[in-house]
Amino acid sequence: MLNLHLPRAVGALLNRLTGQDGAPLPVDASDTVMRWPPTPARVLASGERHAHKCIARALALEHPKGFLLAQVPLHKLVRVPKQNSYREWLSRTGLLTVDFALCDEHGVVRAIVLMPLPDDQLRPRRKRERLLRVLEATGLPVASWDREWQAEHDAQRLRGTLFPRLAGSGQYSDTPHAH
Repeated sequence: MLNLHLPRAVGALLNRLTGQDGAPLPVDASDTVMRWPPTPARVLASGERHAHKCIARALALEHPKGFLLAQVPLHKLVRVPKQNSYREWLSRTGLLTVDFALCDEHGVVRAIVLMPLPDDQLRPRRKRERLLRVLEATGLPVASWDREWQAEHDAQRLRGTLFPRLAGSGQYSDTPHAH
């Protein structure tokens, strides 16, 4: 007489297929998540965290409901005319990022803060020059992070640097633009 233990055989097969029997599952060579398991990273270094705190205080004085974004890609901050190829523009500037973008409560960028770069590397310096050319064309206030802005009382000075008041005869540079 044939004695089959079907429930036990099915259970063993399911355990083997789901990897619960202790045997490792075969790893697909193209699955990057399994081959290189991701782990959380520190987004801001110590100096950048300190800058973020100081800049957030200055932003709160100017735009209390505004927000501060860190390491933002340039293509998220500016618009280009639609008659030109956006793909071409993105291929030239797509990898450029700003260190901090200060936005008002409506999500409109009001100012940019850049952290200083080491002077000994040519490629990052060229990328920074290209970034500065684009930002200059936008008319946004761009400030370089000054290591002297360490104290609490410098928030007013930083506010004046980031949000210059008069742009012309009686117009303020931080008024919303109609798009």
